[in-house]
Amino acid sequence: MKFVDREREMALLQKEWENRPSFVVLYGKRRVGKTRLLQEFSKDKNPFFFTFSQTVKEIQIEEFKRELAKFLNDKWLEKLELNDWKELFTYMADKLPEKSLIILDEFTYAIKSDKKVLSDLQKVWDHELTRKDVMLVISGSLLGMIWDDILSYASPLYGRRTRDIHLKEFDYLNALKFFEDKEYGLKVYMLVGGIPTYLNVAKRYRTIEDLVTEEFLSDGGFFYNEPYILLSQELRELKMYFSILSAISHGNTRLEEIANFVGKPARSIYPYMENLIRLGFVEKETPILGKKKRSLYKIRDSLLLSWFTLVYPNWGKIPIGAEVDKNALVALFSRKFEEVAKEFLILKRPFDFKEVGRWWFKGEEIDVVAIGESQVYLFEVKWSDLDEKKAEAVLRSLKKKARLLDFDGDFYYGIIAKSLKNKNDLREKGFYAFDLEDILVL
Repeated sequence: MKFVDREREMALLQKEWENRPSFVVLYGKRRVGKTRLLQEFSKDKNPFFFTFSQTVKEIQIEEFKRELAKFLNDKWLEKLELNDWKELFTYMADKLPEKSLIILDEFTYAIKSDKKVLSDLQKVWDHELTRKDVMLVISGSLLGMIWDDILSYASPLYGRRTRDIHLKEFDYLNALKFFEDKEYGLKVYMLVGGIPTYLNVAKRYRTIEDLVTEEFLSDGGFFYNEPYILLSQELRELKMYFSILSAISHGNTRLEEIANFVGKPARSIYPYMENLIRLGFVEKETPILGKKKRSLYKIRDSLLLSWFTLVYPNWGKIPIGAEVDKNALVALFSRKFEEVAKEFLILKRPFDFKEVGRWWFKGEEIDVVAIGESQVYLFEVKWSDLDEKKAEAVLRSLKKKARLLDFDGDFYYGIIAKSLKNKNDLREKGFYAFDLEDILVL
């Protein structure tokens, strides 16, 4: 599979390689491409590359010992009786060749099996590895564990790392590089986000309907159980978390509404909301140029939003054959296209601004608001084909809403749509006008 982007992360890793001894923590959500990045980075460096499995400590140690013996060409190590990480890490440090790269992939699985591995690694790093020409990289997908057990002040490894890198999903422009048909690629991005593995699954199909039918609405589909895997790795009480996500997907965006939907007091579900926000599954959104008390909650993770929109309502029908709900699909794209519109403005920068968001008040809403030094840019976003007449009607409505904004400066108006007929005429009239023709340019 083609290796896409990651120039910034590769440069950071290379800088650490050139400044040994160094200790890098690489983390990111499941399937985001951590292992592939490390494979690409280490191609010419002859690394000791070990990936921890989800098993007990004793098996992990045996697997580690076996792989280390192969790397060192050390038959004696295979015969040694070792059942302690400190002994094994010390042996590794003693036998490493000069100019070494050690990659401990999915290290959080080792922590899950035995937290003592943290202090064992810390001692070997302090007393052995820092004296050598070595770069150590540990990576992991369990974000809560990374933050609490590796990066936090309470961790035995605190203060040892020379760099930490949070590997994030691709933006829409890099996601489009996976596809020849860019419009299909954008729909895939809105459906599953910028996770490389997800994009490669979607590449097998020509239409969104086929993708949803085969990979979402089939009990053998790739995405059928993916939310359970994503959530169960990080969270307990899955029933409550699924209920909360279902509530939000049904349009319950305020804390009180979500609490009523799940049948719990608002105060009791707040810790669950905090966990979902911390892990990037849910986002608390505050209106730009508005009051914080009007904050709303939305599902941030694209795959989770798609799953709760398309799969969860049809769960009982899937074994006998569920059909794609085309209305739900269009509604989903309409919601996600607002996010793409914001990304487009951030990445392409057709004008200067310092903050971007959404505004709402008493039933009125403006899809995208971008604030400059002394001007504000207001956009309506439409996942539809608009002729000039319809576009001008949308813009007139936008101007009326603008009167409700508390902003002392110049106002500019625009529209971002799936397609805009005669958009150059709108531009000549002083409006900003963009459609897929602009958005899909790499």
